[in-house]
Amino acid sequence: MASNSDSIYNVLTYVNRHPDRVIFNPRDYANTVTIGIPDTVPVANQELYFPSNRLSVNLMTDAFVGEYSDLLDHFYELTKQSKPDYRHVWITTGHIRQQQLWLLDLSFE
Repeated sequence: MASNSDSIYNVLTYVNRHPDRVIFNPRDYANTVTIGIPDTVPVANQELYFPSNRLSVNLMTDAFVGEYSDLLDHFYELTKQSKPDYRHVWITTGHIRQQQLWLLDLSFE
């Protein structure tokens, strides 16, 4: 899977711009943010990045993290993390058909 995905960037941007249209799940872990996005929101390459009833896990490249650090920093601030920064970002995605949601989980390490 390509880590420098425009699809992932576009979904992150959508969530950032429209937090009132998504569901932020309770933070069970200090270093994660889990978000549900209505599956009516158009997503490019959804079969690749948001497979139905499956999870896709992607370690974002250093180039992706560097290029979109401002956007990722916004989501990092939503975690309960006590560390001042992160080096790696894992993004888990999937399509929860029964709930009609795109799942987006960001894990910062």
